[in-house]
Amino acid sequence: MARHHPRTIIRRDHPRRALVVRGLFIAVLAGLLSSAFFWGHRTGSITHVPISDGSDELRARVGELETRAELDKQALTTLMESLANSRGVITELEGELAFYREVMAPEELAEGVRLRMPRFIATADPLRWRYELVVQQGKPAENRFIGELRLRLQGTVLEQLEVLNLTDLDERLAREPLPINFRYFQRFEGEILLPPGFTPERVEVDVVLRKPKQKSVSVAHDWSEVMVYTS
Repeated sequence: MARHHPRTIIRRDHPRRALVVRGLFIAVLAGLLSSAFFWGHRTGSITHVPISDGSDELRARVGELETRAELDKQALTTLMESLANSRGVITELEGELAFYREVMAPEELAEGVRLRMPRFIATADPLRWRYELVVQQGKPAENRFIGELRLRLQGTVLEQLEVLNLTDLDERLAREPLPINFRYFQRFEGEILLPPGFTPERVEVDVVLRKPKQKSVSVAHDWSEVMVYTS
């Protein structure tokens, strides 16, 4: 019986070469893994996509509408003030027109000089009053009236009768009577300050003319007739 002898294979092994190959393999593998990681990170990073729900545009629109509404409100306020001022001017003009019509009313005209009823208008201060006095001609004439006007307030202080002159109550008059010099009419306006405790009861007005001829005209009114309270 034949014997089989095992074959012996002799392989040359170079340890240094094997280490170099393994090192190169590991380096290549690491390079491939690194490249794959950075590439994946770059391509897989989150992209910030702007999300717009229209809220910014809506807020801008709301702001624009609020601004327009405020401007409209201011314009309306200005218009209302202008209308109020216009009404005041119209009322004043109507009052002036009524005054001129009344002054020149033919049914009231008479020869000589007429004294219209004085007006004392109340102010916020109960002792301070504004006054209006009007003296006018009667029937139309070419004459100019020259003279002076005097006014007195009769009243009481602690139940004692007292008479105060307009020249003593209106400091702007400097104790001088009101000078008259007109052809059609003349109006006087001013302000008086009553002394504390004085209660007016009667108003007396005198006109002393020097031209066109010497003449005196006097009228008297109760205080209740001449005082005016405005709202």
